[in-house]
Amino acid sequence: MKPIFKKVDSKSEEAFVARIDQFAQFYNKWHFHPELELTHIVKGRGTRFVGDNIEFFQDGDLILIGSNLPHVWKNQNKESELSVARVVQFLPNFMGDDILKLIEFKNIQKLLIKSSFGLKIEGEAKVLILGFLNKLFKTEDPLERIIIIIKMLDCLGTSDDPVPISKSLFLVELDKQNKDRLNRVIDYTITNFASKIMLEDVASISNMSVSNFCKFFKVRVKKTYVQYLTEVRIGMSCKMLIENQLSINRIAYDSGFVNISNFNRAFKLNKNMTPFSYRKLYQLG
Repeated sequence: MKPIFKKVDSKSEEAFVARIDQFAQFYNKWHFHPELELTHIVKGRGTRFVGDNIEFFQDGDLILIGSNLPHVWKNQNKESELSVARVVQFLPNFMGDDILKLIEFKNIQKLLIKSSFGLKIEGEAKVLILGFLNKLFKTEDPLERIIIIIKMLDCLGTSDDPVPISKSLFLVELDKQNKDRLNRVIDYTITNFASKIMLEDVASISNMSVSNFCKFFKVRVKKTYVQYLTEVRIGMSCKMLIENQLSINRIAYDSGFVNISNFNRAFKLNKNMTPFSYRKLYQLG
């Protein structure tokens, strides 16, 4: 996909950025940056878009976003409520190209490759990484901080617990015209998913004919626009199924589906379960 480029604020003499974000809304534009990004959601709920994946996120989630992997966190808070996240960002060669080639850093090299799809960190690895993050945010000693980062990344590189998020590899091309086109389409889709969206609408936003737009979108996103729109709607419906007690019929309508049959069929195709089973699964959790 073609997100906007976002420059990460950092000091030239620092190897990485470690900060705590406290906002009503996280940065909510579909974007990418060359830095990898490890995000721990301390407090917050909403919908997370990473590559071609759309999922609900909540307190405690731990995610590693790869270099130049498009993403956005669309959190939904009550008025005046803040979301909180601990964020660590670093370039792939933050220790230097030559050092990363050494055999001692082979696990980190593996991690950099795996992170291209984004990783959701769970299980024992999550417990260990949260421990490293606690230490990182407690110390101001530069040497100790870099040692913690190296140990943390090495730990992730050796673990099988992290689960890939995006199914396909997204390669960001820095062509401004194409970037702007897809960015407009994606923002429009996320904003208007509950309404009736015609191919003519998104083609017009892209200043292209319908046939040219369909080809353009599929080449870059590796799926049709209709498939993408359906996935956005399913992702939004998951959030509603978890967060409120609206009827499944109402959620189907509010997610942009014209009838319950289409919703049930699309949901099962995307999530391998019915909307009712999905809601029950989270209620039990």
